[in-house]
Amino acid sequence: MAEQRGRTQERGRQARRQVLEAALEVIAERPVAEIQVQQIAERAGMSPARVLYYFHSRDQILVETFRWSERGLSERRAAEFATLADPVARLDRYVRLYLPVDRHDVSWKLWLEAWLRSTSANELSRTADEIDGGWMRDLVAIIADGVASGVFRSLPAEEFLPSFNALLDGLAVHVLIGRLDRARAVRTALDEAAEKLGTN
Repeated sequence: MAEQRGRTQERGRQARRQVLEAALEVIAERPVAEIQVQQIAERAGMSPARVLYYFHSRDQILVETFRWSERGLSERRAAEFATLADPVARLDRYVRLYLPVDRHDVSWKLWLEAWLRSTSANELSRTADEIDGGWMRDLVAIIADGVASGVFRSLPAEEFLPSFNALLDGLAVHVLIGRLDRARAVRTALDEAAEKLGTN
């Protein structure tokens, strides 16, 4: 009985992952507002009813895809930061991981959708707040390490973090809508950081 239950649970995990992988592909290709369960189901090779057995709604699929995508980025940040002792190198890496890869970046398309829904405080916007907290904690740690080691100029966090975070978000939106290429966005953010943080 326990063995059969284990096999059933594993099939369920595989099916959920299959749906999330399909959702990533569909989100990369389409505006989020136009995405339907039917499209994700077709990409996953399932019926809509089966998809909705594992995820109760389209929005739940979006939320879980957002969490899954960002969890991968969080793990990547932790692994890469662990190999970089220099705060300047970690800040450079942070910026490159933060900004969209291109106009089809799934996480960033979901970020924009979450921002559009922020006034309704639904699960997608709450998830965005949780994820944003992880990014901010990493940035605060980088700046604190840089100040402590004398690499960065000492300045109150409120003089740097809100404006730098807003700059990154604005650059990200311009990359997503095709007004700015990623390389220039990265350079702009790093130039701003160098000007504000400087070196001692």
